[in-house]
Amino acid sequence: MGGIRRHFKRFLLKVFYRKLGVQITVMLLVIVTIPLVLLGVLLLKTSHQAVRSAVLSNNKEIVIRASKEIGSFIGRAEDIINTTGAMIGAIYPAPWKQETMLVEVVLSHPIFMRVVSVDLSGRELASSELRRGLRWSYSDEALLKVKKRKKYISQVKILNNYTPYVTMAVPIKRGGKIVGALIADADLRGMWTIVDNIKIGKTGRVFLVSNDGTLIAHQDKKRVLKRENFMDEKDVRAVLDGKSESVEIEDELKRKWISSYTAIPGLNWGVVLRQEQSEAYRFSRVMKTQSWIIIILSELVVIVVSIFMSKVLTRPIKTLVSRIKKVSSGDLNHKIEIKRHDEIGELIRAFNDMTNKLKKAKAREKFSIIGETASWIAHELKNSLVSIKAFVQLFPLRHKDKNFVDKFSKLLPGEIYRWECMIKELSDFSSHSKLKITQTNVKEILESTLDIMADKLNKKGINVHLNLENENFNIIADPLRLKQVFVNLIINAINAMPDSGSLMISMCLIHRKDFSLKRDPLLVESNLTDIELRIKDSGRGIEEDVLDKIFEPFYSGKKGGTGLGLAISRKIIEEHNGSINAESKVGVGTTFIVKLPVNVIESKYFNKANSVNKKGK
Repeated sequence: MGGIRRHFKRFLLKVFYRKLGVQITVMLLVIVTIPLVLLGVLLLKTSHQAVRSAVLSNNKEIVIRASKEIGSFIGRAEDIINTTGAMIGAIYPAPWKQETMLVEVVLSHPIFMRVVSVDLSGRELASSELRRGLRWSYSDEALLKVKKRKKYISQVKILNNYTPYVTMAVPIKRGGKIVGALIADADLRGMWTIVDNIKIGKTGRVFLVSNDGTLIAHQDKKRVLKRENFMDEKDVRAVLDGKSESVEIEDELKRKWISSYTAIPGLNWGVVLRQEQSEAYRFSRVMKTQSWIIIILSELVVIVVSIFMSKVLTRPIKTLVSRIKKVSSGDLNHKIEIKRHDEIGELIRAFNDMTNKLKKAKAREKFSIIGETASWIAHELKNSLVSIKAFVQLFPLRHKDKNFVDKFSKLLPGEIYRWECMIKELSDFSSHSKLKITQTNVKEILESTLDIMADKLNKKGINVHLNLENENFNIIADPLRLKQVFVNLIINAINAMPDSGSLMISMCLIHRKDFSLKRDPLLVESNLTDIELRIKDSGRGIEEDVLDKIFEPFYSGKKGGTGLGLAISRKIIEEHNGSINAESKVGVGTTFIVKLPVNVIESKYFNKANSVNKKGK
């Protein structure tokens, strides 16, 4: 029965010892959290890439449209000048008629500040300023380009009234021959308006640079008037090389920008749109924040659901564990009510069936032990009473026989002493008294036991070899109970060597392999070390089929033995949360192996025992 209970307890504790509810909660969290976080990270990365691609593409479209608007603005002015120059060349009117045409051009198209026609030598023929003469100078490059049948557009210039303008020149042809040039100053404030009207958020602004990197249009007019040059900027150099892109850049202040740029065909100017990345990707950050909020809320929901599910799943298991503890303590009278029809319900049903079987087995074992005890007692008493009865019946007739009286005087005390020993061993075996534990040195108990048994060992001619690998064999234990175990084991060894022999006793410290399954409800291990005691005799040995029975009550290989010595020893060792086993080979000898946990700290009755000891002192 004890073996069944131990194996049953070990199996169930191994299954249910850990906190299953925590394991289920953690498992559900891991199962849900990892995919959820991976999905969140993937979605965040994908959404950021999508936002980034959309922002870059959108900004690039904006600068392309701005480039077309500025190109159209300059192109309209070029078309007007070309048309006017063609008309003059076709009819080649008198200078005063040319002036009339030029004044009409200026009045009809406010983009032109002034227009003048000159011959190939540069002499003025007509002016929109009505004979007041040209009050501005123009580059000789204008006439050189006209003579080569090319149009001319100057760099952007600023008048004293801070008006931006460019000088344009087209050839005047007569009969396919260039006879002069039409030169005009075009007001660029309309181009500034185009640039100023392009705004994206708070930081997105467009600016325009000339072919040498000089700023010619910007929201901040002071920078334009200062003629700032951006040729050192990476995006400006790229746009002046004719590239059209949308990229991420970093300025000298380590600020990150989205830069989109494109060139204006025919002008060698560049349009650049810059916007801070933090603003451009703001929607991505909003999505990221919202996504993490959703993930965190989902995690909270998962935690709540996991805790709820773990409680639902572990509630019957906790009930089962509680019953297992009661069963392990000997309570077999209660069943667990089965309300489930799943695997846990099957487990509870199997447990209830096992409890019933254990209860029946325990009852059978009790009756078996009672029967064995009664049979053993009857047998022992019968043998003694036969002898005593014979002496009692013969005593009246032979009371004067000295030899008879002496024999009767020796027999009666011996039998009474044997009865006392039998009763004591029965009392020890059936006793449930608590251990009187204290700080104990196993080495000292063993040496004291050997001193007590020295006479018997010497009479049998048994040589004792003691091998102790360590001096520190301190444990919390009941020293008198341990001494009783050592006495029983040494007596067993003496009985196995009737014709002398050798007894080898060794003791060492070993690491415990499976300490969690040996845990007593009242004892808690503080480390993972055992004391291992080996008592080896050179006797006749024990047959293999008998070796498993030697710890059973009333089994004895010695004639006249009670068969309780090893059973009592095993009970005492197990009460100390240890183990005792035997190894034997016929003709070689037997070794008893005792393992006791080191530094076992008692939780309930140790303090009571100490308090009693203190009062006694």
